[in-house]
Amino acid sequence: MKKSSWMAVGSGVSRRLTWLMAIACGVMISGFGIVARAQGAAQDEVKSGPTASDKAAADEAIVVYRHARPANTAAGAALKRKEIATGRGASPSASAAAGAATATPADNDFLRFPGDVTYGGGAVVRVAEQHPIFLLPNGRCPIASCWGNPEGFLRDQSISEFIHITDQYVGTTANNRYPVAAHKLISYKPTPKTAPLTDNNMLAVVHGVAAALGQTGYAHMYHVFLPPGQDVCFTVADGMCYSPDVPSTFFFCGYHGSVDFGDIGHVLYSVEPFQNVPGCAVRPGTPNGQLVDSTNNTLSHEVFETITDPDGEAWFNFTDVALAGQEIADECSFFVVLPSGMAFFDPTVSVIGTHRYAVQPEYANNEHACAGNP
Repeated sequence: MKKSSWMAVGSGVSRRLTWLMAIACGVMISGFGIVARAQGAAQDEVKSGPTASDKAAADEAIVVYRHARPANTAAGAALKRKEIATGRGASPSASAAAGAATATPADNDFLRFPGDVTYGGGAVVRVAEQHPIFLLPNGRCPIASCWGNPEGFLRDQSISEFIHITDQYVGTTANNRYPVAAHKLISYKPTPKTAPLTDNNMLAVVHGVAAALGQTGYAHMYHVFLPPGQDVCFTVADGMCYSPDVPSTFFFCGYHGSVDFGDIGHVLYSVEPFQNVPGCAVRPGTPNGQLVDSTNNTLSHEVFETITDPDGEAWFNFTDVALAGQEIADECSFFVVLPSGMAFFDPTVSVIGTHRYAVQPEYANNEHACAGNP
């Protein structure tokens, strides 16, 4: 065969190989696209729930701890003046309190800095995956218009210098300790103000997701987001609620807690009702608007407290009467009253991760002050 003929045949083979490879790549890319779309669909699949077994598990569960963030309301002011936590870890032990009372300035800086929190000996959250759970009324409530972008905020906060305020409390300086998992969407039937949801309902929701994932213990935090217009109470009987439409029971804006389920064990969770309402909203004029920054402000509050005091037995203040029982976010939850007479949370604007946000600072023992950076 002449060289020119050989080159022609080789060129034809090359073209055919190139054509076959292009088809193969196209199939692979197409398949990848199908997988990617399937994964996205799985993440955004709206589940109904909770089930009867989830409700039964919630009924039998033991609430270890619940700690509320008071609202900027008359009821919330009353809540600040009394115990704001319930459960096993609600009060410091007598021995811990006695130890604090007999300590000397040479031993403990907190006698000179009464804002400092003290370690009660309980568990902290060193590393954990965060699981957002969105409750959709009748299956409908776009995340962006109902809550903003809480997942984006959680991701920014998890890679920020801001989250390293917790280093001093959890005993590690590692980065990216609190990654965010795919969200879960739960369809439910909304309830009227005369029949609010309760913490028991929240436990049933959390149980359903945690049991399905098989992920419990201190390495996981579940955040339940409620849509606009949905009230929630610890119990209907105690009247301690998030209830913007019922001022007399509007005590809190959100809370974090822990629970022992009989079948799946210990679970950490937080509840974030809709924040862009009088009593829970941040002041006007924040970088991302009141919807987004109000959501993130309370979410950040609950995340920091879950990390540093998940069961009410780790880091909290019991050396100062005015601050007794407060956790690191409570001590820095500032508010402002505008000339209109309305009270708003007054966060600090700063870069957290890769974006500007308006969220409150957190108390840092190593600075004896509220801090936005370690």
